Amino acid sequence: MSKKGILAIVSISIVVLSAIVLAVLLQSTSGTLKQTQAELGTTKATLQKTETARTELEKTLTESQTTLAETRSKLSHTQEILQNASKAARNIAVERNALQQDKSALESEKEKLRAKLTEIESELQRIRVQSQRSITAIQEKFKDTVGAVLDDAGQLKLDVKGKILFETGKATLSQEGKALLDAIAEEVLLNTHYANYAVRIEGHTDDAPIGGSALRNWDLSTERAIAAVKYLQVHAGVDAQRLAATGYAFYQPIDTADTPEAKAKNRRIEIILVPPQDFLSELLTSLQNVMESIEAK
Repeated sequence: MSKKGILAIVSISIVVLSAIVLAVLLQSTSGTLKQTQAELGTTKATLQKTETARTELEKTLTESQTTLAETRSKLSHTQEILQNASKAARNIAVERNALQQDKSALESEKEKLRAKLTEIESELQRIRVQSQRSITAIQEKFKDTVGAVLDDAGQLKLDVKGKILFETGKATLSQEGKALLDAIAEEVLLNTHYANYAVRIEGHTDDAPIGGSALRNWDLSTERAIAAVKYLQVHAGVDAQRLAATGYAFYQPIDTADTPEAKAKNRRIEIILVPPQDFLSELLTSLQNVMESIEAK
């Protein structure tokens, strides 16, 4: 075989071998490509999932940041509440101490008021006992001429019928009236038990206008009270500083009936003995109210 033939065979063999190698390479490359494409698809799917996960993560992160901001706000608010609560607790403690001190002071004051109340009630009882003795003595001595009443404030009121002291429409004491005032002064006004009592003389008329004028009733009631005061001072020896005169005309009747008997009751002189403790009734009420208030607190 000639050299050319050999070269030709070699060339053909090389070509065939190259074709085979190329075919093998192509086959291998095709498989690799398919594998690569499959991996690429998987990668794309993974990437898609990753993107979705990233989006979800960003959303979660945003929500977490919002929640964190809200939590911080609530925490700040809670801290403020705690601070206020702590301040309130301190204030309550201060107020509790103050209230305790007030309570102690009130208890002390209550004891003082209770002692004072007991003292006043004892004094009132003494006045009632003495006044009742005087009332009994007056009623026994003057029968129906003089009425006597002791009110809640310890005031002894002697009710003297006007016809005994004065003639009708007059302001000049009768002899019988002078004798009656002397007896009242001796029995009551100058009694040592009433030495510190003020003596208030009050004049009263009925509602019949005197001389056709109701204004004259004022004059008559006042003039009669003054006449009694002057007599007690000058002739009965009652200290002038204890005496006072007042006229009420017909504006304080004790019987409002339109009868002769009622009018006779209303024509009167009242001699009122006012103790130095004239405020006792009001003071008792005030003290009782204060003590009830203290008990309530």
